[in-house]
Amino acid sequence: MPSSDRGRPLDLGELIDFALARNPATRQAWKSAQAAAAAAGKARAPYYPVVSGESDNGYQRLIDLVPKHWGTLKTWQSRSLISIDYDLIDFGRRDAQAASALDQLVAANLLFNRQVQEVVFETERGFYELDEARANVTAAEAAAKLATTDRNNAERRQHNGLATQPAVLLARQREAQAEFDLENARLAVSLAQADLAIALAVRADQAPEVAPLGDQPLPKSIGAGVEQLIDDAVRARPDLAAKVSEVRSRQAEVALARASFYPTIALTSFYGEDAFNYHLSNPPTSTFTAMAPEYGAGLSVKWDIFTGFSRLNSLRQAESERDAAGAELESAELDVAANVWRAYFTYRTARRKYDYAVALLAASQSSYNSNVKSYGHGLATIIDLLSAERELAAARYTIIQSKAEFLIAAAAVTFATGAIPPEATPTASP
Repeated sequence: MPSSDRGRPLDLGELIDFALARNPATRQAWKSAQAAAAAAGKARAPYYPVVSGESDNGYQRLIDLVPKHWGTLKTWQSRSLISIDYDLIDFGRRDAQAASALDQLVAANLLFNRQVQEVVFETERGFYELDEARANVTAAEAAAKLATTDRNNAERRQHNGLATQPAVLLARQREAQAEFDLENARLAVSLAQADLAIALAVRADQAPEVAPLGDQPLPKSIGAGVEQLIDDAVRARPDLAAKVSEVRSRQAEVALARASFYPTIALTSFYGEDAFNYHLSNPPTSTFTAMAPEYGAGLSVKWDIFTGFSRLNSLRQAESERDAAGAELESAELDVAANVWRAYFTYRTARRKYDYAVALLAASQSSYNSNVKSYGHGLATIIDLLSAERELAAARYTIIQSKAEFLIAAAAVTFATGAIPPEATPTASP
């Protein structure tokens, strides 16, 4: 993070930027995509000729032991060649290899996109769960405060002779239970912070400060029906599209296996110069120097007529792997449809539950206020008051939980369909 932003609470959009920049899962997926890009470039190498150079240079001194005619033969020689080899016809081998590598590249890019979506969703979920835990602490503090107030009222009524000792003990019991619940709520905040730190790929003690959710508006209706959402997911899910590319890659492997049954026709050519000099010392001769060109060209045909059924079995293997990839694609489509179905109806239920929780909180607050007044006038027992207090505390926890479930369910629908939520839009650089 920039030094100016350190120590400043981050909102959800900034947390998503932070997670995408640091999470090793996205970095791993990106490096895999880069490796696939390099493999795709490598697969196109056979489309170009192979140009090589060779140069042999040396000196040698030989003794010529011929009777009455001996001497030393000294020779220096330089031989340089440049050769060009090119496959003229390979019956589709290069095309199949390039197509397979390109489809693998497309799949790697799509899987990277899906990994980005996973990081976004995990960050959203961790943020909402942390906000829920913090809100639960606030609710637990309010419940503890109410319990203390009720206990004070009970003790005051006992002092005035209007309440019994069991009623006071019951109020103290409720106060102790509220304090216990408050400690559990505080522990939940620490646990939620640890879970969010995992999504952000930082140590729990080094996680950035998180801004509260505040009055963020709840998600609006998703608009489309479940059938439309499933159709959108089948078209938009990057991981599903990656499996489609995997099937295409397997089909290219089948084409490559079939091409291996045919020969290859290649052009081979070279050109060079051979330069040398020599002389004989006994009897002395003049030094002879010469330079002559060397060149040649030809066509080569290579055809493996019988390979021990290796090519046939390779073709069968490629076809089986292609069919297996197709079956995996069909299974993945069914899983996507099921995921969207679950997410859709979970969202609908969460929305209704939140509406019910709002009504429940309003009713519980009215009930508690009424019982407080009735208890003050001696028209209600301490049991009635504490029961209303418990119901009010439960209603507060319920609306907090239902709100978090609603937000997470909306994010889950977006994740299940493969869309990008507005919160994941990168912030503009200044």
